[in-house]
Amino acid sequence: MLSEDESDPLLKSALEEYQNDAAVRELVAAVRQHAPMPLTAGNRVGALIDGPQTYAAIEADLKAARHYIHLETFIFGADEIGRRFGELLAQKRKEGVEVRVLYDSVGSMDTPKDFFEHLRRQGIEVREFRPMNPVKNPRIWDIDNRDHRKIVVIDGKVGFTGGINIDSTYSSPSSSRPGPKRGIEDGWRDTHMRIQGPAVNQLQTLFLQSWAEAGEPLQAKDGDRYLPPAQSAGDKLITIVGNDSESEDRSLYGTYLAAFKHSSSRLWITHAYFAPNPELLDAMVDAARRGVDVRLVVPAFTDSRIVLNATQATFTPLLNAGVKIYELKDALLHAKSVVVDGSVSIVGSANLDMRSFLHNDEVNAIVIDRDFGQRMEEVFKRDERASRPVTLERWQKRSLWQRFKEFGVKIFGYWI
Repeated sequence: MLSEDESDPLLKSALEEYQNDAAVRELVAAVRQHAPMPLTAGNRVGALIDGPQTYAAIEADLKAARHYIHLETFIFGADEIGRRFGELLAQKRKEGVEVRVLYDSVGSMDTPKDFFEHLRRQGIEVREFRPMNPVKNPRIWDIDNRDHRKIVVIDGKVGFTGGINIDSTYSSPSSSRPGPKRGIEDGWRDTHMRIQGPAVNQLQTLFLQSWAEAGEPLQAKDGDRYLPPAQSAGDKLITIVGNDSESEDRSLYGTYLAAFKHSSSRLWITHAYFAPNPELLDAMVDAARRGVDVRLVVPAFTDSRIVLNATQATFTPLLNAGVKIYELKDALLHAKSVVVDGSVSIVGSANLDMRSFLHNDEVNAIVIDRDFGQRMEEVFKRDERASRPVTLERWQKRSLWQRFKEFGVKIFGYWI
């Protein structure tokens, strides 16, 4: 609980802000109980909206790198954005900076192998996560378990995570072309984060684990160059939650469930691939019925029709409970974020579906801070304004074919 004696004076001081707010105290305590890594104080964090803003921030920090760059991504395209990042990474390697790139074999299946070989010839260490080639991957039965994380760590001082891959899909902002006539090739709507402070070591820990699974581990330990002593960079409380498909740890799922169950005033969810299991769905319904302002922004169109059908299969119980649902129509939604009571924000790579909870390696950042929560609520309201509301009256008039698709997709819930 928040009243317990904290060994870190900075953490204890930061938590004192919530001593007179019982609801937030319970919420934070519940989330901390499920997070495998400790809550860290002294962080600085900024929300990055869409690809252009995110890429500009990452590239600026890459250019300033002096010692090493670690990059882990689901998709590393060989398009304009991918080539731009590749050239920058190659330039940093020429300057003597260590560069390591880990990409997912399935996520980057459209990227020619020559692209990664070119990076290797520039001196960059490149590894493929769980190759689809059975010659390279004797555990081919694990092909369904993917590395969906997006992590960048630079010199152990700055880190990035969120939903954005290295791919030209994100090359334009989601608001660049107004109006509903948009397709999946237009600028996607996504959210990323830039972090400084002790939480960067937690991102680094996850990268090192993934790097070791894809090959020989780096000899890293607390206090060395890859996990340097934590230094304060701000006043934000952050913990990083990773999901490992090889383990029985379900911390990521547990933090979502705890946040939903302990929400007391507002629960605002923005999720691109929303297919919760009955327990999570019930937690949202229960929150709405006890008076919590529960809102949900989901895509109006998507690159995965079956997931969209699974999302729509949740509308009836949510609408009956009073949940406000909005379909983002002006851009393809790819963001994954939750804001609870304006104080706890969850941003990362994990979708609210069983694939993220059981089959993927994922990463979320949990930020406990009212200012950051306010910023995320402002982003939510912007998305809300760009969406069309789903009313119970309209939804009850949907076609029999739509109802059949909702029924059928429930059969595949475990794999979605």
